[in-house]
Amino acid sequence: MKPSFPCCVIKLVLKSGIHPVEGIPMVCEDISDPGMKKAIELVRDEVARGSSLHSAFEASRAFPAYMTAMIRVGEKTGMLEAVFDGLSSFYENQAEIKRKIRNAVTYPLVLAAFMLGVIALISFKIIPVFTEVLTSLGGEIPAQAGFFMALGNALEKGFFVLIAIIAVLAVLIFALKRTGRFDRFRVENPITGGIYRKIITSRFSGAMALTLKSGLTLTEGFALVSDVLDNSYVAGKIRRAVDEVNAGKPFWEALKDTYLFPAVFIRLVRTGEKTGSLDTMMERISHTWRTEADTALGRLINAIEPVCVTVLSVVLAGVLLSVILPLVSIMASIG
Repeated sequence: MKPSFPCCVIKLVLKSGIHPVEGIPMVCEDISDPGMKKAIELVRDEVARGSSLHSAFEASRAFPAYMTAMIRVGEKTGMLEAVFDGLSSFYENQAEIKRKIRNAVTYPLVLAAFMLGVIALISFKIIPVFTEVLTSLGGEIPAQAGFFMALGNALEKGFFVLIAIIAVLAVLIFALKRTGRFDRFRVENPITGGIYRKIITSRFSGAMALTLKSGLTLTEGFALVSDVLDNSYVAGKIRRAVDEVNAGKPFWEALKDTYLFPAVFIRLVRTGEKTGSLDTMMERISHTWRTEADTALGRLINAIEPVCVTVLSVVLAGVLLSVILPLVSIMASIG
């Protein structure tokens, strides 16, 4: 469920001077997603019964803890409109990053599936025909063609084994996610870990900026942000850093000890603390690292595309030439 849309609509309602009791029913009318619509209707009913807005959102149990906590802050400080404005931008940015990540992952998977399909077609249908003709003309089956024929036979006979292997891998990944090891892998793997850390830095900074601009103290805001990081390994490190700050350690130093953030980020945070402009600094950091993550994702996609196309082309050319060239040679000798 994406919270960005209701946040955006409620922001517009509040900016129009409409009370939430009157505005929430208006939000319900514009939502097409059944799950989201049901959740907002629960919020509407709770508000109509006299509940506060944050209590109504909490009662629905459909929205992130960070969001409901920030709504509570907005009601307490009288900055509800600003809070919904910030939440709307925050969740829209996160949704955009997730969309780009899905695109970055989907493209190579589609190409890989296409490549496997082409190889299977060649192995099952094309190579047997050429090899039969080649054998009838007295030629020998090339090693490459023999390999792909054997591969095709193995795939045909071991299809269910292949499905079982894929299922086992899926269960293994799910188990690793439950233990937190997969989340750690996402952060530390050498291929995409750098991009993921940029995303975490942007998300963390954006969440901190919103809490500080909404009137929360540094320690209060810091305690909330672990809920928005979508990674149990990172959230655990942030919670330990929160404990260190509560024990008297400077904010920047506690972040440094997590070993999650780059040195330049730590220096900027330290500067923001010293100058009393941490909220503005966090907002700028979030924007900068989001741009960096977008650029890095774009470079990754641009690097993957030619590699996949090249590999596919080389495989196809190698297989076809391994069969066609001996056939052409025999035909030429006969002629």
